[in-house]
Amino acid sequence: MEELAGKQSKILEEIQRIACKMQEKLAEARNAEEIYMRSGQCFDFQYEQFMELTRECSICAEQLTERLRHMILDGDWPAEEKQRYRGQLIQSHRITVSYKDEIVKVMLPILLPHRKGTYSDYIYKPLYLALKDWCQLRLEQGESLPFYEKATICFQHMYDECLPKSRIRDHDNMEEKQVVDALGMFFLQSDGGLFLNTYHVTLISNQDRTVLFLMPQEWFPSWLQKENRGTDISKKSAVVSAENSTG
Repeated sequence: MEELAGKQSKILEEIQRIACKMQEKLAEARNAEEIYMRSGQCFDFQYEQFMELTRECSICAEQLTERLRHMILDGDWPAEEKQRYRGQLIQSHRITVSYKDEIVKVMLPILLPHRKGTYSDYIYKPLYLALKDWCQLRLEQGESLPFYEKATICFQHMYDECLPKSRIRDHDNMEEKQVVDALGMFFLQSDGGLFLNTYHVTLISNQDRTVLFLMPQEWFPSWLQKENRGTDISKKSAVVSAENSTG
């Protein structure tokens, strides 16, 4: 018991250290924002400084979340408390999963992180839990789970139209591996190049978010043609760029 208490004490000390760092970065970001607003002119380099400080603050917040989440889910907590926390975690991230016409659709209310980011694990656990709960509920209702021997995933990266377009990143800089890993746990035979294709499209929208569409490979060409005719995408936002990759 003393050993467990000592371990938790060290974790809490680390959490407090990160919290202090986050508070410092947040104060710097506020100062940068005030300078940016008072200048009377919108210079990209000023906004980039504000974005960098905000990003660093956000990374600290994610690290805080990860350590607290780890302490609860992997710690010596009662099973019912862990289950309650899982449900709250999914709700707090507002991840939605749906299935229609052989297509799994997942909505994430965030943009995917940079693939070379120092911390990108925060997206995997909530997504994994959301998919797990959705699958369990579907089985409880007597319905089968989607399964794809060969599939295509379409990533829709949707950027807030009110924010600078300089935020838009190249598709090959997106962290897609953790998303593919999470989907693969439940729906894919394999995420190897012979079994899975990926397609990326960048859109301008009313808020930042990422929408995923998982479907049989042979369905993708006709689905994309239908989307490009305006059944879904073009009614909501303008296409900025698209890229197709395999594997």
